[in-house]
Formats: sequence, C-alpha cells, structure tokens
Amino acid sequence: MKKVSKMLVLSILAMLMFSGVLSAEERDRNGEVGGNFVRLVEQEVGEREYMGIVIKPHDRDGHVTVLVPWQREELVQAVRRLREGQIVGVSFVTEAGHKWIMGMEAERREVVEEGPEGRRRMSVRREVLRYEDDRERRGAGRPEYLEQMQELKRILSSNLDRIAREFRELRGRLEQQERELHRLRAENEQLRRELRERAGSAREREREVRIRVRREGREQEEREVQREREVRREAEYRREGMEREEREVRSRRVERREVSLPDGMAGFRGVLVGRVLRKLDRGFILKVERVTNVWENNRADRPEAAVGKELIVTIRAEEELGGRFLRTLRALKIGERVLVEAFHFEGNRLTVVEQLRKAE
Repeated sequence: MKKVSKMLVLSILAMLMFSGVLSAEERDRNGEVGGNFVRLVEQEVGEREYMGIVIKPHDRDGHVTVLVPWQREELVQAVRRLREGQIVGVSFVTEAGHKWIMGMEAERREVVEEGPEGRRRMSVRREVLRYEDDRERRGAGRPEYLEQMQELKRILSSNLDRIAREFRELRGRLEQQERELHRLRAENEQLRRELRERAGSAREREREVRIRVRREGREQEEREVQREREVRREAEYRREGMEREEREVRSRRVERREVSLPDGMAGFRGVLVGRVLRKLDRGFILKVERVTNVWENNRADRPEAAVGKELIVTIRAEEELGGRFLRTLRALKIGERVLVEAFHFEGNRLTVVEQLRKAE
C-alpha cells in the first residue's frame, strides 16, 4: 500500500516537472542591423525552409543572417529585388535562436540621363517596409514546431489539475483502506487474547475461532490485493488515456502539415488519377499522375500543373456522399491508385465531390 502511494506521489511530481519544462519559453530580443546586402540564403527551421538575407554590418566584422516569414509576400518580393552591395537597414526580433525580420529600409540608386548632351545624374530612393502589427509578426514568424509544443502544453495543462485531483482521491481511498485493515488486525489480535485466556475448557471452540480468524484474514488480504489491482488498472487506464491524447495531437499536427497548391490550380474542377501516399482523419495525400477530365466551369489556368505534385484531398463527412467516401478511403491501401473527382473551394486543398474509387 505504501509503495503504491509513493508511486502516485512520484507520478504527480514528474508531471508537474514536465509541465514546468514546457512552460519555459525564450523571450523575444529586438535588434537592428545596417550594412551591405551580400546574398540570399535558404535555411530550414522546424519542418519548413525560409528565405534569409545575409548582411555585412557597417560597425563590425562578420555577417548577420535575418530570416523572412513566408506569409509576408511584400517582404519576400522586396528581398528578391535586393542587389549585392546595396545598403539596407533591418529591424528584427530573435526567437528560438533565429532572427526574424520586422521591417526593412533599402537604398536604391538609379542613374537618370537628361538633356540632349546625355548628362547623367544619380537618383537615390529609399524603400521602407515594416510590420504594422507586432502580434501579426509573431504569428507569421514563429516556427511551426513551437506552435505544436504550445498546443501540447495547453492540452497537458488542461488535464493536469483533473489528474492530480483523481490521484489525491485514490490516495485518500488507499489511506482509508489501510486504517480499516489496521482496525481489523487489532480486533483479530484482541480476539486471540480472549481465546488464550479461556484456555482449557474451550480448546475446541478456540481452534474453530482461530480457523475462522485465519480464513477471514485471508479473505481480507485477498480483498486488499484485489483493491490494489483495481487501483493499478485505473492508473494504467489514465496513462493510456494520456497517450491517446498525445497521439491525437500528433495526428492533428500531421493533418495540419500544409501541402502547397501548385500555381495555376486555383479554381480547379475535374477528375484526377494518382496514388494514395498517406491517409488523414478526413482525407488523404494524393500523388497526381494525370488529369483525365476538366469540366466546363473549371477556373484553373493550368490544371496540368498538378501532375507529379502531392495534393491534400479532403472529404466532407457531413454531406450526403461523405460517409460512402470515408468507407472507400478506409478500404484503400497506401500506394493504391485512385480516381477522384475534386473541386477547389478554398485554401491549399481539393474536396471530393462526386467520385472516389479505386482506379482500373
């Protein structure tokens, strides 16, 4: 009993320590750097690659690399227009060991010819781009794996108090059972003393009482063992529940992993043939082999751009044919070829509308 109580206490302490580790986050550090543009680079953060600019500062040796959030298209285009040696000034925020751009000033020099004599003059123009909303910057620049850790932290924190209460209740019940067991043992000991005092005339009855006491003791011990088994099973059930929740988090994280929609596929309406690479909760990843049909109301400029690409195809379970499509998806195996009629309604994914079946 004491061993079980100690295990419960240690489990609670371990969970509290793990929650404290998750709550430790790096704080933002703002900064600025000015100098000459050197080159563009690509750097992997988490599971995504980001564009970065390398700057040679005016006031110190070495180079500084500042990453560009992919969500800010105007910054991405402005960075692509930079030329080697161009003077730039960048404000940034440091997060998770990487510098993320907040704003940029770039000096652009242009030669303008004037007059019949071909006189030339230099025109200097400054281009300024800056985030207006700091919260938007944080949402755009934060790597995906930090968001996943934050989500896991929120789930664990929401369940931590409930689990701690249940552990306290279990411990209270165990302590109550221990007190009951001590009381029963004391009563048995008192009964034995009384029987010993009656020595002689009641030997046979004493023997029967001892047998009964031993039998009751064994039955009590068996009940105690059974209670301990139930407590262990209940603790194991809660541990399995936590593992299921963690697997669900991982599954949602995989479903949220974005697969880009090829340029020219926006507004697509037609039929695709390809292979199932991975199943999602309500959909799958399709490796497109060919476009077999394009309907008259198709708005995609280049449907053929999907060939050879990986696309997210979702199923709307709430619609009339959604249940049938989900059953078809469960019967398919990874790597099998399928024919699917899909429309592009929104985002970077297609939606099954009328057909989903194994390809001939």
